[in-house]
Amino acid sequence: MGTPITVTTRIFHRTARAVSNDEFVAAVQAVAVPRFPRARPHIMRGVGLAISGGVDSMALAFLCNRAKLRDPWLRISDNLIQYFICLVVDHRLREGSTEEAKNVVRVLKERIGLKAEVLGISWDEFVGKDNAISPKDLPNLETAARQLRYRSLGNGCRRWDMASLFAAHHQDDQYETVLMRLLSGHGYRGLRGMRAATDIPECYDLHGLYQSGFVDDQLRRSPFYNMNPTRHQQRHMRRNLRDDIDYHLLQTEMYRGLRSNTQPFFDEYDEIARGSKRAPPLQPLDVEDGGIQIYRPLLHFGKDRLIATCLENDIPWFEDHTNTDQTLTLRNAVRYMSRNHDLPVALQKPAILRLAEVCENKVAREEAAAERFMDRVVIHNIELNAGTAVVEVPSMPLPRFPTHSAASPARRQKRLEQYRRIAALMIRKLIAIVTPEREITPVGNLDYLVSLLFPSLIGDDMDPTRPTHRGPPKAYVICGVHFIPLIGDFPIRWLISRAPHASNVKRPTQYFHPLHTRLRSRHRYSNRWKFPAGWSPWLLFDGRYWVRIKSRLPTGVCVEPFEPEHQKGFREGLGDDGARNELALKLKRYAPGKVRYTLPAIYALFDVSYLLQGENHFERMVRMLAEEEASVVVGEMGG
Repeated sequence: MGTPITVTTRIFHRTARAVSNDEFVAAVQAVAVPRFPRARPHIMRGVGLAISGGVDSMALAFLCNRAKLRDPWLRISDNLIQYFICLVVDHRLREGSTEEAKNVVRVLKERIGLKAEVLGISWDEFVGKDNAISPKDLPNLETAARQLRYRSLGNGCRRWDMASLFAAHHQDDQYETVLMRLLSGHGYRGLRGMRAATDIPECYDLHGLYQSGFVDDQLRRSPFYNMNPTRHQQRHMRRNLRDDIDYHLLQTEMYRGLRSNTQPFFDEYDEIARGSKRAPPLQPLDVEDGGIQIYRPLLHFGKDRLIATCLENDIPWFEDHTNTDQTLTLRNAVRYMSRNHDLPVALQKPAILRLAEVCENKVAREEAAAERFMDRVVIHNIELNAGTAVVEVPSMPLPRFPTHSAASPARRQKRLEQYRRIAALMIRKLIAIVTPEREITPVGNLDYLVSLLFPSLIGDDMDPTRPTHRGPPKAYVICGVHFIPLIGDFPIRWLISRAPHASNVKRPTQYFHPLHTRLRSRHRYSNRWKFPAGWSPWLLFDGRYWVRIKSRLPTGVCVEPFEPEHQKGFREGLGDDGARNELALKLKRYAPGKVRYTLPAIYALFDVSYLLQGENHFERMVRMLAEEEASVVVGEMGG
């Protein structure tokens, strides 16, 4: 960043022309497709723009503003656009960056006419609060800056209640990304480059930002994603239901009387009280979706066209001299190499972009084939509460080839490798149902599990150095997921569950701060103790459960895995024999074996036995905690 620049010193193509409004709108509509096609947009929503001040981001801001002015009913994803908000991230890596970010905001407001704000970044997470080292000295500076930048952008979008964020990555950025990955040794799946639409990265543990927030949105009086049917659809459904009803049968059943639909559930609870072995059903959990989606509508436009757009419309931009420092980041080094050296034809921009397109098409074909085979997977039982599923995978026999052809062995080997890749993609989809890990195991590391689940894909001509399982199926753990074979009269089924926690690995834990209680004046019509009634923020537990707590305890609580040594305490805390039997039956039915020791449990951070001994003991405990907290505060002030 620095002084606004209105004239560029280098034009890549003298015939470069500015991006037209029709081209930009078509690119946006091709990228920002509806995420919930059944939703009916009736509420306008803001859209965020990630602006750095460079020519690419300033061109994006101008194009978005022009598109909005020419079409007030422009739609992005599932909602109409209410306004654009420019989010300028100040990395604070050099002196004067804050002032330069404010200059960018001023230009966006005065010259383009968009709302804008500066998002500051704090490096305390990486350098400490005492700033013992400079952020520039971090060995992973680029990775740390990327993480802080996206988390800051995500929080900014949440503050403005936005679900769409535009990034100004263009064709030259795509070229540099693919070239970097090629030099780093990535396979064809990594050489696809940046996705045109993807979930916001680096925000996996922030609720409402990454693949979450849909449930809370549906609880609003006016949700952004309106999933209710229209009146016309309701009339159509009622008409279809009337056509399917046999009125004579209905009158007969009403005359004789029908058994309540809820009666079987009460019968199950009665059997539990009598000592039966049947477990009651669990309350279903909501599955989260939503979050912030990043769109890159400029991926098919070169930087020269963006420069022409700014020049033609008199839009200034800012140059950041750190982008030309080839010693700062790998991207800068690749950019310097591509601009100042004559690379081989295979490493030049047209060839690399063509490589990315070929890899994208190949991956798309494999994903489509995996989806077709995934439709044949039979899920016999899935328990979201316990995080388990019982699945039966389809057989994948190889097609036969004529033996008289000299090319048959090579064709069979090629088809075998193709089928094994498809099977590995299917296994990745199964792992994603249960895994607590953020990154799923790559396809190349699933050879053993492919042979375990698909014995028909073990060829005699396979590479003997590859890990391959032969013989009866056995349990296997990978990516935090436990595959357990269920062998019986039926075809082999697999119980997929969270793998038990290793003894030498720290347990996942989420702490919830205590809710402060205060003593109220005695009143004949009021309780003595006043408790806050709000919920705690959503926190991610074990990468699988979003948890929030509403607690009336005067102490903090934590959520940790259910441990074997705590079973007795949980049973005794229930008090009633019927409740104890119900807990035992539920654990046996829905979380058999060691699966129960991966479930979340709530623990108090202090002894709460006083709560079970009456109000006087409860008052005594609260006073003790208050005195302890006061002594800590006095100690901190005195220190």
